[in-house]
Amino acid sequence: MSEAGIAAMAEAIFAKPGAAVAQAYSEVEQDTLHFHSAAELCAYAVRLEAEGASEVLLAVHYPDMAGHFSPRRIALDPAQCDGRTYRHVCEGWGVIRVYLRLSGGKGLASHVGVNSQKRAEKWQRHYPEFGPIDAWDWDAVGRHERRLIRVLKKVATQEGLS
Repeated sequence: MSEAGIAAMAEAIFAKPGAAVAQAYSEVEQDTLHFHSAAELCAYAVRLEAEGASEVLLAVHYPDMAGHFSPRRIALDPAQCDGRTYRHVCEGWGVIRVYLRLSGGKGLASHVGVNSQKRAEKWQRHYPEFGPIDAWDWDAVGRHERRLIRVLKKVATQEGLS
C-alpha cells in the first residue's frame, strides 16, 4: 500500500471522535505505541517501511463500541526469544484489527477484521481475560468495521490491488 493509501486509511480510522489506536503487538520488551492522529500514524508507517518492515498491525477501538480496550502484558519464553521475557498485546472481543501491508511488503493483502458476536460467544470460555462479550455494542463494532473495510476496498481499487 502506498503512502497515499496509508494516509487514506489513517484518516478513516481517525474520522470518528475518540478513536483509540495502538500497535496490536508492541515491540518485545517495549511499551505499546498509541497513535493520536492520522499524521502520527502515517509517520509511524513511513518509519517502519524505512526500517524494512512489511506491515503495520493496529488495534482500533471507538467509545461507542463499549467493551474493554487496553494493552495487556504477555510473557514470552526467554529460551525461544533471545532472552526476552515480555511484550504487550491489545486484544478484546470487539477490538478491530487493521493490517496494512506496506508497499515493499510481501504476504497477506491489507485487511480489516474483528470477531463477530457469534464467534465471541463460541470462544468466550477459552479467553476469560477478554471479559464479558455482552459488554460490547456489537452493532457499533460492525458499523466501524464495515466503514473501514469500505475505505480499504476503495484504496485497493485505486492502487490496482483488488
